[in-house]
Amino acid sequence: MMINCVLRFIVLLAAAGAWASCLFAGESPRVIGVQPNLESPTAGIQEAIDSLGPQGGVVKLVPGDYPLRQSIRVVSNLTIEGAGEQTVLRKGKQVGSKLAARAGDQDRSLRVELAAGLQVGDEIGVFDQKTVGWEHQHAIIKQINGNELVINRRVGREFDPATGAAVINYFPAISGLKAANVVIKGLTIHGRGEDNPGPSLIAARAERTPPELGFTFAAINLIEANDSHVENCHVKEWPADGISLQRGSGNRVTNCVVERCRGEGLHPGGGLSDSEFSDCIARSNLANGLFFCARVQRVAVKRNKFIGNQGNGIGDLGHDGDTNNVVESNRCEANGKNGIQVWDGTGNTLRNNECLNNSQSSPGRFSGIWLAGTTESIVSANRCFDNQATRTQKHGIEELANCNQNTITDNEAGPSTAASLMLLGKGGRHSGNRE
Repeated sequence: MMINCVLRFIVLLAAAGAWASCLFAGESPRVIGVQPNLESPTAGIQEAIDSLGPQGGVVKLVPGDYPLRQSIRVVSNLTIEGAGEQTVLRKGKQVGSKLAARAGDQDRSLRVELAAGLQVGDEIGVFDQKTVGWEHQHAIIKQINGNELVINRRVGREFDPATGAAVINYFPAISGLKAANVVIKGLTIHGRGEDNPGPSLIAARAERTPPELGFTFAAINLIEANDSHVENCHVKEWPADGISLQRGSGNRVTNCVVERCRGEGLHPGGGLSDSEFSDCIARSNLANGLFFCARVQRVAVKRNKFIGNQGNGIGDLGHDGDTNNVVESNRCEANGKNGIQVWDGTGNTLRNNECLNNSQSSPGRFSGIWLAGTTESIVSANRCFDNQATRTQKHGIEELANCNQNTITDNEAGPSTAASLMLLGKGGRHSGNRE
């Protein structure tokens, strides 16, 4: 009898443990409300995130202006939610200086020509004439001694005044590294374009080097994020890219507007896979509306509008190993270069897109859809035409002779400055296209 009682007690303990575990798993996430705190370099947002602890939770930003001097760093299982156009994360005025002395990769300070305007707590970027992409460095100023900036980390690479090395108070508004299940929604991120005119005003960039600093300074920059979602955000006038997802998988960017940024509008890159950019608007950005960059695989770009960007509507698809991506039901209108640029790569699909009145920067030079060096890709049921009084778009669809085994079928190509269709690729299938 004693044995039976003990066994029953063990069973009850096990059941109680299972119930407690289920209760914990179903527990509602902790919610913290935030009002702007002008004493904080992140307006109080980072402090709220940190207070949630490793389990994450929800940070709700009440309507208001949130001035940023430093990036907000997200963690896994975190939601940041604002009230749309009423919740504004706002960058301060551009400040920077050339370096006055060489900085080594292990150094923890930077000597500048003039530190005036920089403050302790400011996040800065370090660049020179030729740095691009990952080569730029980031740090936070911990102390200022005259014109010496003591920073929170090693510089990371050598910078020399002889090569135009400089610092500038650029940073992502929101950044994350190796975070999962992050939701960023209902935010307006304003880069104050007039007050942030670009790094070349601090130190000149070399010819053929992008004048802007790019994706590591994007308004939203997520690196190796998984199963995360950016929705209903409005990025405007940011002094670099708009929204950048580098590496990671299972992510979505939906119902966002990115406009007048000094770089790419949307930027999937660095090996991003199995993700989606949908129902967004990217307009009047300095570079491409959306820029594919390096080893992007199985990413869907659909139902977006890419309008009036100075580069391509959708650019660089295929280059450096982009494969098996789907570009579907987008509108690419009045962009400076091509509506959609497909360069290199294999197995990508373009279908049911509309490319209208592109090549605005150089009339007669760029096409609605342009393919070069691409293999085994599908271009189907797209509409490419020019209805302006003075046409600018070179061809509706242009496939160069260095393309191989592409399927280009059932497209409609209207009047252009040259032939509506120019399909020169080898070994593919061209059928059902209408001029």
